[in-house]
Amino acid sequence: MVDYYDAEAVFQTIDRNRDYLSKWFPWAANTLNAEHTKAFIEHELRRFASNNGFTTGIFYEGHYIGSISIHEINWDVRATSIGYWIGEDYQGRGIVTACCQALLNHGFGTLKLNRIEIRARTDNDKSRAIPVRLGFREEGILRNVDYHNDRYYDHVVYGLLRDEWEKLSWVVRR
Repeated sequence: MVDYYDAEAVFQTIDRNRDYLSKWFPWAANTLNAEHTKAFIEHELRRFASNNGFTTGIFYEGHYIGSISIHEINWDVRATSIGYWIGEDYQGRGIVTACCQALLNHGFGTLKLNRIEIRARTDNDKSRAIPVRLGFREEGILRNVDYHNDRYYDHVVYGLLRDEWEKLSWVVRR
C-alpha cells in the first residue's frame, strides 16, 4: 500500500506522465503538487481503515510507476470495481494484468466478493484489453458517463463473477 511517505514519488510519477494521463483522467491535470497527492493518500488510508476498498501503488524494480484500486465495496451484494493507471513507459509489459490478477485473487479469495467490474473508455484499447485477457465478459456500454476535456465519453463495462473466476487457470486458491 502506498503511504503518506510515498507522496513525493507518486507526484513525480504523475508529473512525468501528466500529458499522457491527462488524456484519460481529469485528476491528472489537477494534481499539481505533492500536497494534492498527500490528501489523496490520506483519503485512501481512511477508506482502507473503514474496509471500503483501497488504492495501492504499483512498483517496478523499486520504482513507483502507477496505482491500482479496489473501489468502494457494496457489501450487500459483495461487488466492487477495479481501477488502474500506469506510467506510459511501463505499458505493454503485462504489469497491470499481473496486478489485476493479484487484486482479483484478493477480492474473490480473501474478501469473498461475488462480482468485480472493470470499466474503460471505449477509445482506450490498452485498458480494454486487460479485462478481456483476464476472462471478464463485456456487459455493455455506458453512454456519456465521463466528461473530460470539454466532451463526453462512453465506457465499456466488463464484469467477472466469483464462479467464473474460480474456473480461470491463473487463480490462486486459498
